[in-house]
Formats: sequence, C-alpha cells, structure tokens
Amino acid sequence: MKLIVYHTSYGCDTGCCGHIVKDTETDEEDFHFAHPRKEDFREFAEKLIKEDYGEEHIKDLDWDNCEITHS
Repeated sequence: MKLIVYHTSYGCDTGCCGHIVKDTETDEEDFHFAHPRKEDFREFAEKLIKEDYGEEHIKDLDWDNCEITHS
C-alpha cells in the first residue's frame, strides 16, 4: 500500500483547501481541512494518517523512501 498526503482545494466554488490522504491501492481519499501551520511536515502527515488508519499503521511507514515536498 502507498499513502499520499497532498494539498488540494475542496470543491469548485468553496475557496477552501486542505489535505487529502490517498490510498493508491483502493483510490480511497479522505479530505482534512488542515494545514501544517508551524508543524513539521512529517509530523503533520503522520497525524493525518493516524486519524485515517490508526496508530498501529505508523510503524509500517517507510519514511526513508518517502518524498516530502511543499510549496
């Protein structure tokens, strides 16, 4: 399984944005009205993944082979 956390807008006309956690195997996406204000990007991604997949899933993440980008 590969999880992707990325920034996107919410709907065409809302003007709101946040982050999505996407499971590439199932194409399931969970939208969060959240941003990593002063938070480390990795900690922010971990928090969203914990909310969607549970604490036990964090130990399985391959942080050495992940790509963290931001704009």
